Amino acid sequence: MSPFVRLQLLLLLGNVAFIAAWAVALMRPAGWQWVGVALLAFFVAVRVGGVWLRARQFPDDTGRARRAAMLSTVVAALAVALWVYTALRGPA
Repeated sequence: MSPFVRLQLLLLLGNVAFIAAWAVALMRPAGWQWVGVALLAFFVAVRVGGVWLRARQFPDDTGRARRAAMLSTVVAALAVALWVYTALRGPA
């Protein structure tokens, strides 16, 4: 398996962790705050770290990978902020 495919699978795993964090925040089982925060931390570490790793490993002349990594970082920060807002306000 190529390193690019392994990295893409790792990024997918980060997205799954984010979806699981939302499920935990909406269902609110016992200890949901710690589980949700751990899943969010995993999401940020894997997703943001993964896109920056990909940008460094597979650079291009146009800087497209770096811009994509910056955009992914901003989107991840907004997603975490929305999760925190939902966790503090409670499910509707």
